[in-house]
Amino acid sequence: MGKYIAEIIIAVLALIGTLCGSLLANNKRRAVMQEQLRGIKDDINTLSARVDKHNNLVERVVVVEQRSKSNSHRLDTLEQKGGE
Repeated sequence: MGKYIAEIIIAVLALIGTLCGSLLANNKRRAVMQEQLRGIKDDINTLSARVDKHNNLVERVVVVEQRSKSNSHRLDTLEQKGGE
């Protein structure tokens, strides 16, 4: 029985070492994944801001097109009145 005690102690120490190594590796992996998620969130926020700017530009172009159409109609009306 005495010679098995040393083997049991070695096995327990190996188990503790394995568990500690696994925990440290998981913590490291979790930290890396959280950092990657932060980067992805930053990229999404940047893209969202760009989309907002693009949407604002599209709205402004629509207004310009409407004004251009209105001005063109006014010019046509003035040309018709001038020709009379």
